[in-house]
Amino acid sequence: MSIQLSPLQLVQMVFTKTRVEAYELGEDISEGWAPQFDFDGVNLLIENTVGQQENNITDFLVMLRVAVLNEADAVKKAPYTFDLAVQGVFKLAADFACDDRHDLVRVNGSAMLYGAIRDMLQQVSARSVLGTLLLPTLHFLPASAESKNA
Repeated sequence: MSIQLSPLQLVQMVFTKTRVEAYELGEDISEGWAPQFDFDGVNLLIENTVGQQENNITDFLVMLRVAVLNEADAVKKAPYTFDLAVQGVFKLAADFACDDRHDLVRVNGSAMLYGAIRDMLQQVSARSVLGTLLLPTLHFLPASAESKNA
């Protein structure tokens, strides 16, 4: 196996929001034991934006927010109510050839940032009353794929 640097590099990453609270489940705490929790049916909020300065083909700002707000009318509630947001500054190699640089950064940058959010939630919840919560694996798709599925 050979290894080389990716044409998309994460230059800087900062969390802009980190809120995690154990959800009050009632008497039977085993219902909400996070290590065995299945996210199927949970309202997982994902917000994602990509910014780029005009006439700049290499530098991008990707923002990602992942939240479960456990609204009163939610069909299924998660063991934790959480809201996490992160921003990443990315640099894409100027000589990298691709059809849509914006989509490439959105998909790959979001995947990198999601991993950071996933890790942050895991670390915070590991010392919390309902146990470690691990976010499900997601597959980020380019905007062109979203329009084909609509």
